[in-house]
Amino acid sequence: MTLNRVLTGMAATALAVVALAACGSEQAGGRQQNTANSVGAQAPATSPGPDAQVAFMEMLERVGAPCVPDAPAATESDDPGPGEHPPTRPSELLPVDERPPTNVPSPTAAPEQPKLNGVEVCEGREHGKRITKLLTGLNKPTTIQVRQKLNRLGYIDSRIHGLKTERGVVRFYLDLRVMGGQLALKGTAAGKKTTIKTFAHPAEGAFKTGK
Repeated sequence: MTLNRVLTGMAATALAVVALAACGSEQAGGRQQNTANSVGAQAPATSPGPDAQVAFMEMLERVGAPCVPDAPAATESDDPGPGEHPPTRPSELLPVDERPPTNVPSPTAAPEQPKLNGVEVCEGREHGKRITKLLTGLNKPTTIQVRQKLNRLGYIDSRIHGLKTERGVVRFYLDLRVMGGQLALKGTAAGKKTTIKTFAHPAEGAFKTGK
């Protein structure tokens, strides 16, 4: 066998190996692409990442901006000046052991219910406006539609609770408590009619629907 024939045979073998490798790569690539497509079709995870949390907080700040009161103007100090003494209440003239007790709760008083402050009432109204605008007019709304609309407004899944459909009406709750606040919303979406109500939820502990 001549050298030319040997080289020709080796070249043919090499070309065959390259062709087989390319074919295998193409098949593997197709499998990877199909796998990627199937993974991409899956629903996103409900647990929000750091970026989603930051975006949620920024949304709350942006929506509540009109409700933040201006800084109070400086006022004259009530501290007594040199040589002055503050007025003394009659009870303070008594010995300590004879003074009437203060801030003593009544034994029959009911537990104090959580209550929204003025800023939270305003913030709840602002959130209600934007949610009502986006949800009103949905034709036979579903829980998926409502969740997607709320997500579009910046409300992350971990703050959406009790989402369900009852007699064609989608009901949901939003937990908007931050930094010790108590703001929460209860909403319904029923096509042409959307209702959003604010209520106070205890600041501590897990969120509970039906409060």
